[in-house]
Amino acid sequence: MAGTIRNRMQLHQQNIQSVLAQVFNHQPTSRIEISRNLALNKSTVSSLYNALKEEGYVEELGEGAASTAGGRKPVLLAINRRYGYTMNFDFGYRHIHVMKNNLSGDIMSYTQVDAKDIGIKDILPLIETQIEKAENEDQTKHNLLGISFAIHGTIDDNAITYSPFLDMEGIDLVQYFGDKYDVPVLLENEANLAAVFERDFNDENQRLSNAVTISIHRGIGAGLIINKKLYRGAHGEAGEIGRSLRVGNNINEAPRKVEDYCSEDAIINQISEAREGAPLDRYEVVKLYNENDAIAKRVIGSFVENTARIIVNVSNDYDPDEIFLNSPLIESLPELLPEIRNAYSKIVPSNTVIPMTVTRNSHYATLLGGCALITRRVLNLEDFELNFAAQQEF
Repeated sequence: MAGTIRNRMQLHQQNIQSVLAQVFNHQPTSRIEISRNLALNKSTVSSLYNALKEEGYVEELGEGAASTAGGRKPVLLAINRRYGYTMNFDFGYRHIHVMKNNLSGDIMSYTQVDAKDIGIKDILPLIETQIEKAENEDQTKHNLLGISFAIHGTIDDNAITYSPFLDMEGIDLVQYFGDKYDVPVLLENEANLAAVFERDFNDENQRLSNAVTISIHRGIGAGLIINKKLYRGAHGEAGEIGRSLRVGNNINEAPRKVEDYCSEDAIINQISEAREGAPLDRYEVVKLYNENDAIAKRVIGSFVENTARIIVNVSNDYDPDEIFLNSPLIESLPELLPEIRNAYSKIVPSNTVIPMTVTRNSHYATLLGGCALITRRVLNLEDFELNFAAQQEF
């Protein structure tokens, strides 16, 4: 008897989640459309929808058009955008990128906070200020629902295991912010979040089952979508392609990593050293390249060739449907993409060429990927496909 009751409760919960996912993915939708898509009778869908409405997750938008057969006009349903919001952060080298999103994933605000050359203990109050500012300006019913952090390092079981660019000084972000705000806190590798962004926010990519996003920032990483699921590996280290060792080193030399040659940091450092140590950043490198500076042209030419080889290796390892390049440098110099494609096509047979695209709005990608994952957790839809692209314009 107890087992039967438990099974009924589990089925009821699964059906509620399925109805909520239907509303999310097809809004505005109707009970009739949900009933048809889920093969549930109308009275069951109405009962499940009423439970979601009582909890505040969904709202009614008014009447839609009647069917061609006539009859009553359906009531249109959508996710309640006034329910609450998530806060999503990316620890960049120069800035903390901050985004506030409603429950449907719409961007409510975006800003960046100067954080160059400061440690984590000084970063924490900056984050708190942004959360408190969002709360003071908010008009949703339940306010803050969850927090995500994009980490330029490796994450295992929602904990940072490797952080090469920011010393965490023993601070547990999940515990710190979870205790302070009493909401779920999610940590994820930034390349993984960029991959989630391409899967969930790009309507054209909803068809892709297998894709790789190569993230080229201070380091190099890859986010892997396999059978539409984010693949992290046994210890969260899947896709750490930048830490791969370069083959062919002199055995007497210390091993060199791939990202030592063609990460954004490596490119900037190579140009800086060739210019007698002049301090540079990405913006200055782009300016030099556009001015046809010989050193910048040479170094970025090598970057193009090396990136093409990385793509060949990634293609051989994972055989994806498509590869995305999440690179502010390439986004700033769009003429590099055809050069990368050309260098790549010279290495591989013509019948094995993999489509490749530059991630648009790369400074948004990891934030929106974080939004997608923390929203799933808030809605208890972590195992469901959610199409954020249906609602987004940016």
